[in-house]
Amino acid sequence: MAKNNWLIPSLIIIGVISVALSLFIASQTEKNKPGARPLARLELNLGKVFVLRNNMTSKETLTRKSTLFALDSVETSVDGDATMEFDSAYRIRILENSLITLDEENERIVLVIKRGDVQVENYGREGSVYVSKDGVRWTATDYEMNYKKQAPVETLPDLAPAETGVPAAPATKAEGLTSEFIQDTLRTHRNSFFKCYTQLLQKTPGVVGQVSISFTIEKTGKVHQADIASSNLNDPGFKKCLLEAIRRVEFKTFGGDPISTVFPLRFE
Repeated sequence: MAKNNWLIPSLIIIGVISVALSLFIASQTEKNKPGARPLARLELNLGKVFVLRNNMTSKETLTRKSTLFALDSVETSVDGDATMEFDSAYRIRILENSLITLDEENERIVLVIKRGDVQVENYGREGSVYVSKDGVRWTATDYEMNYKKQAPVETLPDLAPAETGVPAAPATKAEGLTSEFIQDTLRTHRNSFFKCYTQLLQKTPGVVGQVSISFTIEKTGKVHQADIASSNLNDPGFKKCLLEAIRRVEFKTFGGDPISTVFPLRFE
């Protein structure tokens, strides 16, 4: 009789253990399925960013962070910006108005650029991450250091003189800064300017306009005498944000006279 009293509890315990073991084995099997390995960690920087899963059949709005798997895609809006981090130490920024799909081949991660572009912010283990664009595949390092230098880039508006009739520093002047160099430097800070615009859109949705910022580049590369030369966006906080952003820009040191110029920006 005592033996029968132990039989039912023993069977129940064995059943519970069997179920738990089955669940554990299933979870481990799921982790080892092709494509189930996390490939990257995605973090929102600014603007609107979307994660498209299951071959773009499911669309999620990125609110802060997300994990990316094979065949996941990331789409940034015209003011969107996000950063991907990889276990190999690579950190790659997805620029605005881009569509990037992640794939995996032979344990190598491939970023397929379908629209827009990316920027490598931190280099990692060579050969672990590749970038594919226009049917050509590069290592992430080669893409940033070689291919992008050869490819045509979208230029910012030409820099205008600070005052009518006062020419900007000659582009060919060896001891100064060329207009192209100034524009390239400002381009790297473009997201700072559009972050100000994103904050303005939160207060005034749909607003568009143009702003021209006048400033002087000292021989030390520091920006001084920054001011709003003209603007049809008159929000004081927006203007203050733009001036703070331009003052944070640092150019290389140079000889000759300080350079005064005007930087036009269009927000839409």
